[in-house]
Amino acid sequence: MKEMAERDLVRQLDQAVDAMLSNAGPAPAGPEVTELLRIAADLRVLPDEEFRASLKSELMNRATQERQTMTTTAKHVRAEVNSLMPYLLPQNAAGLIDFMKQVFGAEEIARYPRPDGSIMHAAVRINDSVIEMGEPQGEYKPAPAALHLYVEDVDAVYQRAVEAGATTLHALVDQEYGDREASIRDPFGNNWYVATHKGPRHVPEGLRSVTPYLQVRGTPALIDFLKSSLGAVEAERHESPAGTVVHAKIRIGDSMVEMGEAHGQWKPMTGALHLYVEDVDASYKRAIEAGATSLSAPSDKPYGERSAGVVDPAGNQWYLAKHIG
Repeated sequence: MKEMAERDLVRQLDQAVDAMLSNAGPAPAGPEVTELLRIAADLRVLPDEEFRASLKSELMNRATQERQTMTTTAKHVRAEVNSLMPYLLPQNAAGLIDFMKQVFGAEEIARYPRPDGSIMHAAVRINDSVIEMGEPQGEYKPAPAALHLYVEDVDAVYQRAVEAGATTLHALVDQEYGDREASIRDPFGNNWYVATHKGPRHVPEGLRSVTPYLQVRGTPALIDFLKSSLGAVEAERHESPAGTVVHAKIRIGDSMVEMGEAHGQWKPMTGALHLYVEDVDASYKRAIEAGATSLSAPSDKPYGERSAGVVDPAGNQWYLAKHIG
């Protein structure tokens, strides 16, 4: 009798589950099966749409990071860095490093002083991004730059920046594109567009914590130059009704460069960038043919790189390099 009762419950459960899955309405069932069906119905709708979206975004971000890691470990790129990095030219590199440590939680990973005590080269890491810098001498002059920085808590970072002597360019605001952001100018003249993205991660898909931002005159021409000379790929372009490029994202190697047409208080602010390429000589040649001017011809350096330098038609400096060590 007990075995017959158990078989009857199993039969009822099979019939009820089949009815539920086929949306045929509830099948007759006893109290034991009814309770099991309630649990099954709850489980059937899991994971919900919000969880699915969050999981999809996280998996896509991980896949992007893995692709980026695979790219940055290519032979022509030093293993510990990205293929594209902003290169700052401050008058006081030591002070700037201290500011970035205090405000952004940066980690100093390299510092090479000259005999006179000035900093020839230094590098810091902010989360997944490396920023390089060096104090210019001789004919080269200090030049402020603009950087887009994503952080976990923009309110806290903004407060620390102001307390450390930064100037507010625009206060905290929630943007329609999903960022809570503020713009500041550090005591050394660099603009930082600091944001927290409202999503599964505080950094939007496709970007790193730090992205160089170029404010130039003639943004469309600069985009064309980067495509023809450095193999750039246009990821996004947003134009005003008048056709002005308000914002663009350009992928070069494993990284993004953001840019927009200088206007109003956002004056032209060119940058310097360290870019690893597979063939320095070919990239240098294409850049010159596309309208760049030469800073230095390709040559092998004692620190294990073949490198060259150019200035693009908008005034940005590009230090092209290949790891040969």
